[in-house]
Amino acid sequence: MSRNLATLIGFSAILQWSSIVGLLKKISASIGADLAVTLMYSFSACILLLLFGIPKLKQIPKSYLIFAAVLFVIYELCFSYAIALSQTPQQAIEVSLVNYLWPSLTIVMLIIFKEIKFNGFVVAGLAISLLGIVLTQTGNHSMSWATLSDNIQTNPTSYLLAFLGASLWSLYCVMTKKYSQGHNPIALFFVAITLVLWTKLFFTHDFTAIPHFDLSTCLYILLVSCVTALGYAAWNVGIIQGNITILVTLSYFSPIFSTLISMLILQTRLSSEFWQGAILVTIGSFICWISTNWQAIKVKLYGFFKIS
Repeated sequence: MSRNLATLIGFSAILQWSSIVGLLKKISASIGADLAVTLMYSFSACILLLLFGIPKLKQIPKSYLIFAAVLFVIYELCFSYAIALSQTPQQAIEVSLVNYLWPSLTIVMLIIFKEIKFNGFVVAGLAISLLGIVLTQTGNHSMSWATLSDNIQTNPTSYLLAFLGASLWSLYCVMTKKYSQGHNPIALFFVAITLVLWTKLFFTHDFTAIPHFDLSTCLYILLVSCVTALGYAAWNVGIIQGNITILVTLSYFSPIFSTLISMLILQTRLSSEFWQGAILVTIGSFICWISTNWQAIKVKLYGFFKIS
């Protein structure tokens, strides 16, 4: 496989994951949050097991396996329920942008764990990302804490879950980088979250009132399961055989990709202020990424201008 093709496959993972918000919201509106989330992860787990098989547990550090599994399961629960419990299509997109604070928060976690040195760019990037979130919440109203609070109070559970999920995912990324030793037990993690969800469903769901599954709902369930699982497979191909620098750079534009795809799937119109907020979240994340590569960027810029 050529490097360009592998990079293109890796980029498809970003687009696939960007479609999850819209697809999951479609399903949850039809059959309810609990059933939608449970079925999505159940089918995704089956696909991942077929693709990757059962990981060799003896080769994976036990402390990492347990801690990472707990973080992954809680994060996925936070993210999926934040979307599924949103009250409107636009709110689902708003909530998803809160989740996209995770790239900036990952840099903060790397500093906390002393993996990288503090850089002023991190503060600037995080501030710009947060400003973007505020702008998406206030829209064309006055940008004030009162307006922000009123909007969040319409559904505090979803917004809290999204922010908690972003924080946990940033911690998961740092833990994986430090302690995974290159192992990728993602299929096992999906099996774990599937077991948790079915256990929860068994004790809390009224199975005498099973919703009607029409053809479109079934297709959406299959589609969201495929993009969730195949996204991981495509990403692995991309980062192993493709141009990882290009893929990492493109991944920081995920808030814009996700907003655009979700808007099309949910057939929702978004204000110019909302798009400005999404762009600010992206810029903030990108600035945080630059902060971790500033020395290398300076060297490349110096070489470029020297040659010129």
